[in-house]
Amino acid sequence: MRRLLLGTLFLVLFSACDDGEIIVTSFDFEDSTLEFCNGPNKNVIYAINNNDVFESISLEFNNNQLDVDEDDNLIPPEEEQVTFALTENNRLVYRIYYSEVPNNYFCNVVPPSSPDVIEEWASEPGGTVVVNTGFIDETGTADPDGDGLENQEEGWNSNQDTDEDGIPDYLDVDDDGDNVPTRNELANSADDPVNEDGFRDTDEDGIPNYLDNDDDDDGVLTRFEVEEGNEDNPAAFQTAQGISNYLNQEQTSEFQHEVYISHDITRSYGLQILINNLKFEKQDGSGESIQFQTYNLGNLNSTGVDFPQCPAQDPTCGDTNGEEETPETEG
Repeated sequence: MRRLLLGTLFLVLFSACDDGEIIVTSFDFEDSTLEFCNGPNKNVIYAINNNDVFESISLEFNNNQLDVDEDDNLIPPEEEQVTFALTENNRLVYRIYYSEVPNNYFCNVVPPSSPDVIEEWASEPGGTVVVNTGFIDETGTADPDGDGLENQEEGWNSNQDTDEDGIPDYLDVDDDGDNVPTRNELANSADDPVNEDGFRDTDEDGIPNYLDNDDDDDGVLTRFEVEEGNEDNPAAFQTAQGISNYLNQEQTSEFQHEVYISHDITRSYGLQILINNLKFEKQDGSGESIQFQTYNLGNLNSTGVDFPQCPAQDPTCGDTNGEEETPETEG
């Protein structure tokens, strides 16, 4: 499982300007909110500061370095780390402006003529961009599957997988694989009994409904207490007024099937941008330069990133061409 550690790295200054004067420009955007723009010829990751000084920093790079979806959002790469070299086309640029920098400054097809640039520094070829990637919802208090339970309550550290479908509970919208979403099984509007941990436990067997694949203990799995045509919704099958069969021990009608509810979720993803052996040169012909062993540009975070999930027991999950595919899960 990929765990993302977005730490703070210290910048190491190797050399200052040629005449020995101290350069007051800090180039410090480490705590800034990075943004992304997908352009026709290049992509840009950037930050803008309009507080104490009007300034920006931007990493311009070829479109093939990182993948982008149809909505112009970065697609989380499969690799935990992506690297590419600084060149004439892949470069880091720092600018100071005469006036406030608009938010869409870097997202225009045609570069804007204003605000005017007072000072510009650009990276020299030879450095290396290092993009560390990973999910930022891998913390004990996060809830990436949106079921109302924090990771630490769902066996996050042990990769608990109650229904053994290949999807750990903290990423599984249906922890027990009974086609009733975990979030729904936590609700207790019917005032059913609860177990010692306070979770709804209809059959009082000590196993909460959200982890119990036979909620009423009638010997028929919850996911089979359905009617044909509505296989993915046990709650809809009622033969007693107001009580679904899967919660009624007296009703044991069953319909066996291989239908599963969707397990797809969205997650929060992060990219940490570091640049090794960065040499900045002032673009005024003076030859002034400054070097960093490791420069921390900052973190680019995305929320609502689609994260398809396939239960191992579902023979059709991920099948878009009428052929079965081997389900894959991350975590």
